[in-house]
Amino acid sequence: MISNLQKAYVIHSRPYKETSLIVTFLTEKKGKISAVAKGAKRKNSRLSGNLEPFQCLNIDYRGKSDLKSLVLAEPSEAFEDFFGSENLYSAFYVNELINYLVAQADESMEIFDIYKKCISNLKRNNQIEKILRNFELNILSILGYEINFSSDYDSNERIMNGLRYKYSPQSGFSKSEQGYDGKILNEINERKFSKNSLQACKEINRTTINYYFEELNIKSRIFFK
Repeated sequence: MISNLQKAYVIHSRPYKETSLIVTFLTEKKGKISAVAKGAKRKNSRLSGNLEPFQCLNIDYRGKSDLKSLVLAEPSEAFEDFFGSENLYSAFYVNELINYLVAQADESMEIFDIYKKCISNLKRNNQIEKILRNFELNILSILGYEINFSSDYDSNERIMNGLRYKYSPQSGFSKSEQGYDGKILNEINERKFSKNSLQACKEINRTTINYYFEELNIKSRIFFK
């Protein structure tokens, strides 16, 4: 029997029938997959308690259809709590982004790696805005929606400190009397964030996500208005 043993994180789960769950995983080798965890809601189930989010697991599953059958889910490393409650809420936001943005079975070890790094950082330090902005920029880039912070769309000239640029998701940045100072855009491009460039990056990333994925309903954003 073919083994699909690999590392994974729980991204989302929902009840299935009386005692089971349908769990969406972000896996190391096969991207995002969904699997039925039969009997997982029973207290004596060997899966019970192991299907919590933000814990790196070793999982195995069977099946050729889009909905797999989960046969193993065990922690692959010691449990580590989050730095604080806002870090935890931020991790739920990250899970929602993965759930909505990443297509089923979109195989990319890069996505798994940046997700794992993001969750690890949220557990260990309190630089929440920097962690989230880096994650958003990375996931947009991997999915083919990378934002060009380095050059003017119209002239292809390098973005200059002191000049202002407006942003359009379908094209990029172009000179304007109003918009973002080039200094802020250069800070974002170099990932050397200041308070102002973090706020600008949040706005630009959100504009981009809303434009390309306009039907998203990311509930965790309620914590970060």
